[in-house]
Amino acid sequence: MTISSVYGGNAAYASMARLLRDADTGSQRLNQTGAQGQAPGQDAAAVLVKLSPQAQSLALRDSDPASYYARFFPTRDGEPATALAAAVADPGQAGSSSGLSQAEVAADARARMDARYEAMAAEGEPFDYDSFEGRDWYTLMVDLDRRSLNAVASNAEELFSEEEQDIARNIMLQQQGLAMGLYSGPTSERGAFVDPYPDDTPARMTAAMSFLDKVSDEEKSTVAWASARASVQVSYEWSMPRGGNAAGALDSEVPLARLIKSAMGTMESDPSRGRTLGSIRDADDLQRQPWFQGFEDRLPGAIRATAEMFGIQT
Repeated sequence: MTISSVYGGNAAYASMARLLRDADTGSQRLNQTGAQGQAPGQDAAAVLVKLSPQAQSLALRDSDPASYYARFFPTRDGEPATALAAAVADPGQAGSSSGLSQAEVAADARARMDARYEAMAAEGEPFDYDSFEGRDWYTLMVDLDRRSLNAVASNAEELFSEEEQDIARNIMLQQQGLAMGLYSGPTSERGAFVDPYPDDTPARMTAAMSFLDKVSDEEKSTVAWASARASVQVSYEWSMPRGGNAAGALDSEVPLARLIKSAMGTMESDPSRGRTLGSIRDADDLQRQPWFQGFEDRLPGAIRATAEMFGIQT
């Protein structure tokens, strides 16, 4: 996913354009009338345009997204969480998992995390799950790209504890939330976050689909991903005027996501199906959902077709 595919053409860009245009207009007017009443042709003091904190954040987000998003993943010693932050703008960017098989990604993530545990203990402060602002969470997984995080979240090769899986899942949800303009992170940094899609649900959901479509094949093969992808598409379609959207063009090619999206679509016409029970992480969670009733017999085939599509062993 490119930055332009998510942010291009949105209200945030329009605001920045207006700000720069107004600044340019003011500069031209000053040059025409002269500084402090000077006549044209006289020397005028240089004009200094100071951008607001919001405009500065917008500029940093668009020029260096990893630096912009890193502040929302604070570590205990201030080490930039570049890998975690970079995945907000480009979840498919390969770092820790580059060139590795699925099993190797899991083993590499295990080794990196063990090294972090040891380093924190050596400092005299072992890992603390309840650390302030989740700093130890981000410190533990600071090296992991999105594909490596998914290996932890899905307990690839059965190498990770329930606690580690939970941390990875939460970081992955945070990345998606930030990408679609929903703040998640330290309260102290909330003011530095700029929502690119205020009052624009279709744009927000389009950004979410763009984000999800760029993740690894391993992640796309999961029930959790398929449910998330279906959910944001349904939200997009329901936010658009009737008959005024090209919803079909947004359909995922992944069989499991298509099945879940069809099931979720039944909620609109039947209120009794219109609720989701808890998180959806696996097939059992999916089959408990009221809106999935009647689709259970199609689930094994969709899971199998999805695994075959990505060459995933089941």
